[in-house]
Amino acid sequence: MKDEYILYLDESEFNKSKTFAIAGIAIKKENIIILEQGIEEIKKIIWKEDYISSNNPVLHCTELQKVFSNRKSNAIVAVKDEYQELIKLSAEEIEKIYHQVYGKLSQTLKKANATVFSCIIKLQQLYDLFFLDERHNGIHLIDDKYNIALQKVIENFTHYLSVNDGYGEVIYESRNSFGENSANSPDVKLINVYHKIQANNKGIVYMNSAAVQERNRTIVTCSKNKNIAGLQIADFVAYNILKFEKCNVEKQITDFMKQIHKLSYNGGHAISEKDQRSFWGMRVLPSYLRMEELITANKSLKNATSNLKKERNKLKKINEEKDNRIRQLENELKVLKDNKQVDCEEE
Repeated sequence: MKDEYILYLDESEFNKSKTFAIAGIAIKKENIIILEQGIEEIKKIIWKEDYISSNNPVLHCTELQKVFSNRKSNAIVAVKDEYQELIKLSAEEIEKIYHQVYGKLSQTLKKANATVFSCIIKLQQLYDLFFLDERHNGIHLIDDKYNIALQKVIENFTHYLSVNDGYGEVIYESRNSFGENSANSPDVKLINVYHKIQANNKGIVYMNSAAVQERNRTIVTCSKNKNIAGLQIADFVAYNILKFEKCNVEKQITDFMKQIHKLSYNGGHAISEKDQRSFWGMRVLPSYLRMEELITANKSLKNATSNLKKERNKLKKINEEKDNRIRQLENELKVLKDNKQVDCEEE
């Protein structure tokens, strides 16, 4: 009997950097209980048990982030009701809770043997690439960002299911407004795109339609208030995937970011053998950007190497000049000593 897998997905978007991602985790169905236990333990880090029993709070990555980012500020922070008590704590207490939450999330992902999938879209570069401005009316050329990202994630998830000889379903966090259920609602549109991917390979580049149809079962959307453990974890993964992508220096990369990068799907290969995570588990679009970034990094490395060589040669020349000067002074000193000796003998 083949294993069954669930892919929990959520989205995140940073308006300032114009980046968007759909991301989440895939696990075997039998490991759902591990996620649920992990989430319950995380909630106990934030809230008291009687509050959890009475209110059944939901973890929100951005709410926790707001509390943490403003922990040393006296400004009034607008957060959801369940996080109001948290902002009353001291900066030290908030920081402790924040790191404990992320530590437990990392442990839960590892224990559940989770695999991370994501597709990151750099929106401005995508718009520039497709000449999307009012003058050229190019906005009609491009598909919806949700559709583009979902297509890439499903294609890579299909590969994962094939490698593991399993079947999979997708659970996506609902984007519908409360009570919304029309044919034009975000959820219905997303579900329709999924079925188009499944039925006729919409947006699939490499996988054949038979594999997509055989391995993928269905997609369902669930609202946040359903309190599904996998979706709450996907929320943290999607947000931190974007943060990881925009990090410019090593010290900005958190342990949790390192963990989700480590757990990103690598095409069935051990990372020590070959690292293909940028294709399978952490896809960045437009894809040419990755090559341009590598070329730019390579140029920077070459320039740095060239500058080091120039500096080394410069120092070498300075040292040679110093050595020559020392030898010159030694010779002059010897001449002076010899002359002095001669003068003494003549006297």
